[in-house]
Amino acid sequence: MLRELVDRLTFRELESEEVDSLVASIEGAGNDPDFDWMEDPSPEEVRQTALVFRLMQHFAVGDKIDEVHEQISDWFDPPLPDFPQGENGSKWLVSEYFAWLDPLLAEREDNGGYETLVIDDRISDNLNVIMVWRADTPRILELATQLALVIDRTHPYVLSRALGM
Repeated sequence: MLRELVDRLTFRELESEEVDSLVASIEGAGNDPDFDWMEDPSPEEVRQTALVFRLMQHFAVGDKIDEVHEQISDWFDPPLPDFPQGENGSKWLVSEYFAWLDPLLAEREDNGGYETLVIDDRISDNLNVIMVWRADTPRILELATQLALVIDRTHPYVLSRALGM
């Protein structure tokens, strides 16, 4: 299951050996001295943190949503529109930003567009946002649940819309 999850989180673009190496690194994180700083973690906590650390190059990471937006925009050619401003130049809430971003990503590329997911790293207040194929999202969330990992949609209304609410 972890192998399939890593493969889907990386757009199935990695060679089989690379995926195997990442999975082995994540599964072996409990014995990895790089994770000794974690105080009495559960196996699920170690797996969660290792997943984020090992896939970091695939994430947009920041403690401010406009920083995350710049990184996400850099993934596209042409880039996304500039970070939106609220009325009178007010800052947007994170939820407002993702509500604005979701339809833009749905329009991009084949395969039904993209979707952003957030994965908790268990150690910081940073947003760890990863881009996936929209069509893969249900399976990614299913695998995450089965593996006791915390992976969520960045935009809640997508789930309620899919359920017909």
